[in-house]
Amino acid sequence: MYIHKDDVQLFKGNNNNLAYINIMSINNNNNIVRFFKSTIVVASVILSITHVQLVQSEVFAFGIHEGYQYYNWTRITDIGFWTYPEAEVLELTKRYNVKLWADSGLPDQKEWLDPAKRKQFAQAKLEQVKQYNLTGGVFFDFEGALNKAAEKEAYTALAKEVADALATVGAGIFICVGGRPTYELRDYNYTGLAMYSEFLFIMGYDMHFWDDYTCVTKGTCSPAEASIKDLDAGITAYVKQVPSDKLLLGLPWYGQVYQEIVVPWNKGQIHYADTLDIINTKGRLKSKTLDKSSQTWKVDCNGKCRDDKAGGIIWFDDATTLKPKYALAKQYQLRGVGVWQMSDAPLPDSKGNDPYKQERNDMLNALYAWDQ
Repeated sequence: MYIHKDDVQLFKGNNNNLAYINIMSINNNNNIVRFFKSTIVVASVILSITHVQLVQSEVFAFGIHEGYQYYNWTRITDIGFWTYPEAEVLELTKRYNVKLWADSGLPDQKEWLDPAKRKQFAQAKLEQVKQYNLTGGVFFDFEGALNKAAEKEAYTALAKEVADALATVGAGIFICVGGRPTYELRDYNYTGLAMYSEFLFIMGYDMHFWDDYTCVTKGTCSPAEASIKDLDAGITAYVKQVPSDKLLLGLPWYGQVYQEIVVPWNKGQIHYADTLDIINTKGRLKSKTLDKSSQTWKVDCNGKCRDDKAGGIIWFDDATTLKPKYALAKQYQLRGVGVWQMSDAPLPDSKGNDPYKQERNDMLNALYAWDQ
């Protein structure tokens, strides 16, 4: 039966896209009216229409052990963790149908090559999913290079083994991957991995030149944690190998500190809240400028970025700079976006003072509205 697109309404509710037919808009067509009187046929129509629903607008959160009271749980679809969440978080995930994903704890690479070891690991992950009621499943967080073809094949085979085992209980896997396919020379079989996983989580962070030296080949090297040029180049490369609805873009809620010698020397990460403290403390902020090329803030903190005076420059993102980066996910029609990590949002202190409430809300709202 042909139904005009105007007679189909799509609603994006909590974590679901529900398609239904607006029967009232179908006027005096007796055949159609009789058609809808059949409950069985109506059910089959609804089932078939769900195939034309939009890709779910996913918002993935790592680091939910702090600040979860301030989240809009109607917009979070998935959470990932290494330590099982506390009871309050679990109650929220149940109430709002948020999927739970736990780190798989991958075995040593040598074991991937052994089919018997792969099967044993898959069975262990099945038991983990059942024991902890992991409604999403488990994720692979391997962040090393696979230089041999046999290693790449074994990693893909491991993904298939685990995915097949978890599928028996309605769960699955996702796989963390670098900001670009060639990040730190990893170059996995992304097409194969995507085939067996729910999605690939693009870690669109740690892309500054001290971490990802392969930026040299792209001419995009920057001290920025997530340069928009690097992100664009990475997504462009991934969508040549993986369907866009199998990709989720993760972005950082933290910055990097540098000591400027001959070149900016990396001194490690800094939380967003700590950066805000520096910006708002008299005598510590020399300048704050937007690096337009990377769409990242650069702060000169008079050599006082840390109490130990290690580092004088901070590169960081906030809601303003993250918005155009989230927009890349919409531009390339990706499955969704994610955060590393939510607990980096500025929170009230022990006395209840909440000086950065607006900044926290801006960060959260930019995340929730990534696809709007």
